[in-house]
Amino acid sequence: MALRQRVGDHGVMADQYARLLFDADSIRVVPAEVVIPSLGCVLWEYETAKSVAYCEADLVNVFVQDPGAIARTRLLFDYLEQVALDAGQSRSKLAEYVGQPRGDLDVSGPHLA
Repeated sequence: MALRQRVGDHGVMADQYARLLFDADSIRVVPAEVVIPSLGCVLWEYETAKSVAYCEADLVNVFVQDPGAIARTRLLFDYLEQVALDAGQSRSKLAEYVGQPRGDLDVSGPHLA
């Protein structure tokens, strides 16, 4: 859904898609129909210190070092690894969005992003 959420005008959207395509080797797209149990999570893992999970929600932002929370965050990222498109499929999906006509809420008719 985030890739299809309109931010700015058509030029801004085209620039954003172009930048994503340029960095497509490090981007994995998760299909919109996949249910993700948690959003806004980051996991920092260190060699000489405890891992830290960061999650954001509507009302709070939390930094956690609890082993159970770290394990759960790892499970989330393992799940995302399973459901995400591979690098080639992700690149194709981004290219599809670039070439797809887009509806504008303010102006009727198709537009390219």
